[in-house]
Amino acid sequence: MKKKLFKNKVQMITYLILYLICIGLFIVIGNIEVKNNSLTEALKFSNIYNNVAQDNLYVFANSTDVLNVINGRSGVVLFGFPQNKWTSYYAEYLDEVAKEVGVDKIYYYNFLSDRDESNGTYETIVNHLAVYAPTLDEGISDIMAPTILVVKDGEILIYYDETSIIKGNVTPEVYFDENQIGATKELLKSVLEEYVK
Repeated sequence: MKKKLFKNKVQMITYLILYLICIGLFIVIGNIEVKNNSLTEALKFSNIYNNVAQDNLYVFANSTDVLNVINGRSGVVLFGFPQNKWTSYYAEYLDEVAKEVGVDKIYYYNFLSDRDESNGTYETIVNHLAVYAPTLDEGISDIMAPTILVVKDGEILIYYDETSIIKGNVTPEVYFDENQIGATKELLKSVLEEYVK
């Protein structure tokens, strides 16, 4: 004699409804988890760079992420590290303009340890960007902080490292007067508008 799985139709419908509720909860909880991870990255970035809004667009990237952008994908990348005080200024201005034009995320690549350790992927990035990167006294090219890189479908729209090579005692507080902030944001806006087209 076969044993019935359900005693009656009411029990079967009850189990089916509970099953569907569980599936729905997994989907909802999964979406909340993804949103929390994004928020966590934004808050973590804001804690590192206090002048950047907590709802920023930054996601932390590693050398492989950046190399993928350079090798034919699209992306906005900020090269920098917390010890470089110029980075925080560019992080703030880039985030503000990117939100204004509709960029969905900005990769933040803290390349300091990769550069210090001569990471192979970092070296490949430098080789790809050698025509843009400044040449050091030793005759080799290297990426300096801060640098903004915007790539669309593998085409480099901008490699912007203006303040990474400033000589002398100029500080960001002095350099970024009202006119310079406006000029920097206008340049970033024109490039990012082309990027989001």
